Parts: sequence; structure tokens; C-alpha cells
Amino acid sequence: MHQSDIQPGRLAVLSDPECWDLLRTRPVGRIAWSGLQGVSIIPVNYAVSDDSIVLRTTPYSLLARDSADREVAFEVDDFDVDTHEGWSVLVRGRCRRVHRATERPEPWVTGARVLDLQVEVSSLSGRRILPAAGHPLQSEDEFFTA
Repeated sequence: MHQSDIQPGRLAVLSDPECWDLLRTRPVGRIAWSGLQGVSIIPVNYAVSDDSIVLRTTPYSLLARDSADREVAFEVDDFDVDTHEGWSVLVRGRCRRVHRATERPEPWVTGARVLDLQVEVSSLSGRRILPAAGHPLQSEDEFFTA
């Protein structure tokens, strides 16, 4: 498929259950906060625990120092650059230090990742890019399930 063959798609708003289902399908997201060094955004691996996002980090990291007890944004997405289809989920909430969260991600990097941070969700939103009108779908359900 050539870029000139791709028609702009449509945006569909995702329900909260669809957003949670999609959040559970990916191991890495991005967390953003405004701290002492200005706005920061970093990739992190995470776990979904009940209705919150759990991260593990070192107690001396910028993330631990700057984001605890602050409002943060957390984003996960998946896109197919060839077909211009995909989805994005945005979580907003307060980041708190917790002692041994129920669900914990396994760290992807070396070092003692002993501090659990939990994003208590205050808002959740998501969108999916659907094929352009008239574009043949393989399955209607393909675009509304994780």
C-alpha cells in the first residue's frame, strides 16, 4: 500500500471498559508530569491494578522525586504506520508512593526498583482511528476489542 492510497480515517471515542482492556495489552507507556525541571515525559513499564496504574522505580529517580503526590498523565498507544490505524488511551490522576502494590510490573532495566508508584485515576479517555468510510473491514469487531 502506498501513502497516496491511504484515506484519512475516522476517530471513535472508546468507552472506559475498552480503555482498561487496551491498557492491559501493552507493557510500556509514557508518564508525564511537571516538576522541578519543567515538564518531563518518560517511557515506563507498568501494570494495571484494579483501577490504577502501577510503576516501579528507584527511590532516587527523577520520577520518584518529582511525580509523587502530583498530578500526572499516563499514555499508552498502538499505531500501524502503513494503514494509519491505531488507538490511544490517556489516564490522568494523582501519583502516590505505595507499599507493595497488588499487581507490580517486572522491571525491564537493571537496578533496585523497590519503590512502587501508583497513579490513582481521576479521568480516563481513549480514541481509535478507524479506516476511512468505504474502506473494507476484515471484521467489525476487530476495531472495538483489544
